[in-house]
Amino acid sequence: MTNSKTKWSAIALLVASFAAPQVAAQDYPEKPITIIFPWASGDPTETVLRMLGKHAAERLGQPFVINQIQGAGGTRAAAEGAKAEADGYTLLSNWVAPQIAAKLFNPKLPYSNDSYVPVGGVMAIPFTITVAADHPSDDIAEFVSWAEENGRKLNYGVCAAQSVPRLVGEQFMRSAGIDYNPIPNNSGCMGDNMTGLLNGTLDVSVGVVAATTVLEGQVKHLGLISDAPHPMAPDLKTASEQGVNIGWGNAALGWGGLVAPAGTPTEHLEVLQEVVKEVVTSEEFLADLGNLSGMVSYVPPAEYEQLWAESVELLAPYVADITQKK
Repeated sequence: MTNSKTKWSAIALLVASFAAPQVAAQDYPEKPITIIFPWASGDPTETVLRMLGKHAAERLGQPFVINQIQGAGGTRAAAEGAKAEADGYTLLSNWVAPQIAAKLFNPKLPYSNDSYVPVGGVMAIPFTITVAADHPSDDIAEFVSWAEENGRKLNYGVCAAQSVPRLVGEQFMRSAGIDYNPIPNNSGCMGDNMTGLLNGTLDVSVGVVAATTVLEGQVKHLGLISDAPHPMAPDLKTASEQGVNIGWGNAALGWGGLVAPAGTPTEHLEVLQEVVKEVVTSEEFLADLGNLSGMVSYVPPAEYEQLWAESVELLAPYVADITQKK
């Protein structure tokens, strides 16, 4: 009888040991989850994030609340995300601009890649080679030939002085063998970066896909500054397809996703990682986003974290070069 009791006690303990993590997972989350968002209200990326939160809330039974912390090119939000309590109830909408580029330009920022753990990549936005609508070139090959025939440095609009578009755009010009003067603009990739094409002060600019919609009939895209096609512009050929190999892979994109503060409990992190994967890869989520679904690009946590390291490795030498030339 004693042996029988011992046997059943051992079995009960074994079952309990397997059940414990499941109970812990079921207990989380017990309250709303906050997502720190770095950009202005009305930004299309906010719409994607809010829709993600809506679908994730339906699965987890707790709301996802957007906490907008603007300023300093997203670095204020990145800093808040890094110092948030690591309990699984605060996430950061992280982006290459504040997390990688800004940190390279300003190493004193109070965070690094090690400040975060990945939940998953969610969005990726390509940049474009954009010219005025009346430019004689209609594709990148024609543009490279045109630049060679001109025999002068081209005035190249690179969006902001310390920005990912600048770094990616200059990589295109180097890869194409074109001599250029980088012309930064405080208004980013739109504003003066586009109007300069229209008034002739710029020969070419880094652009965004939406520019041809906003400035319909006034500017045109010659191609994507990327190595692979992108669903945001399926009919627009990449630079690599047109003979200019960027060589940066996904690091040439304006990527973003979700992270948690380093030290977040593994069992909570795994719940978040799984629900984000479920939502971002679901047909209903993409259908609800409509035209914005082209921005969505899911990257698993391990690969997403690797992208951070790759981006640092690729961008760092050119940030150093820009900084030394000041």
